[in-house]
Amino acid sequence: MENEYYEVDEHFVEQITKLPPKVALDIAKQIDREIQDLPEVNGWSQRVAGVSDAVDNTYFFLIEYLKQIEEKPVFLDCEIIESDEYLDYFLEDKAIKLNQNDRQRSRTPIKNSG
Repeated sequence: MENEYYEVDEHFVEQITKLPPKVALDIAKQIDREIQDLPEVNGWSQRVAGVSDAVDNTYFFLIEYLKQIEEKPVFLDCEIIESDEYLDYFLEDKAIKLNQNDRQRSRTPIKNSG
């Protein structure tokens, strides 16, 4: 691919800038770490959940993205969700996982949400 690794939709930028700066930066870092493991599905947007503990309050979030074969991924939306919804995604292996022992993100591929 060219110099650009992925693209972000204007709506995604609007949503993520509403969050506390440390949380927004943490989400961006998680996207950078996990982008290679996100499944590719032509023609359909997908969702992956995550959790940020970058500030005192824990934030559970949902990222909507489009990752098609041989195209740059596009991140479409970022929204704050409740812990129950995050757990649903986690149980379906559609969540960015955090290893609590060493605070490193897992490299386990995320299942296709289609």
